[in-house]
Amino acid sequence: MRDMWRGKFVTIILSAFVAFTVMTGIAAAEEFKQFGVRMRALAVIPDQTVDDKLSAFEVRTKFAEAPELDLEYFFTRKISTELILGVVKSDITSKGSSLGSTWLLPPTLTFKYHPFAGSLISPYVGVGATWVIPFKERIDIAPDAKIYANVSWAAQAGADIALANNLYFNLDFKYLNDDTKIRLNGVKYNLDLNPYVIGVGVGYRF
Repeated sequence: MRDMWRGKFVTIILSAFVAFTVMTGIAAAEEFKQFGVRMRALAVIPDQTVDDKLSAFEVRTKFAEAPELDLEYFFTRKISTELILGVVKSDITSKGSSLGSTWLLPPTLTFKYHPFAGSLISPYVGVGATWVIPFKERIDIAPDAKIYANVSWAAQAGADIALANNLYFNLDFKYLNDDTKIRLNGVKYNLDLNPYVIGVGVGYRF
């Protein structure tokens, strides 16, 4: 009985070794550019929810535009990770009138899957984490105004469209979950920004 189990164990080990060798060989045979850099123009569309205690003031953050730089690394032809870097200024209004503004720095890291890697049009989906860091907050009615930084999740979908050798056009859509708080005159209130981010740009693989 012991010899039988020993034989099965050896068979499993040899099978795993063969499978690993084959997969390693396939990965080595694949030729793909591992690094990418991309520039996008962004439209940031907030989908905010404000604390019920502030509902009478109709506080809103406005649509904003911003540039973005992102860096991408491909583990395989179909799996990559993307680091998104950008900063955006968002105006804050109350009942349609200007109330102030804030700057937002949301570095975001996603892991992406490219099901049709290498094709003329290569769609992808991704999920990851975002860290939304507000700074230079200004609220006219609250000199001590502060919006708190928050770490949460992000979702992504888009497509790369080949233009030339290693150069491509990119369309990208992201949702950043940002459930945070705002301090006004010493009191904290819930503030969920949750922006949709639509990007258009060009990228280069090397």
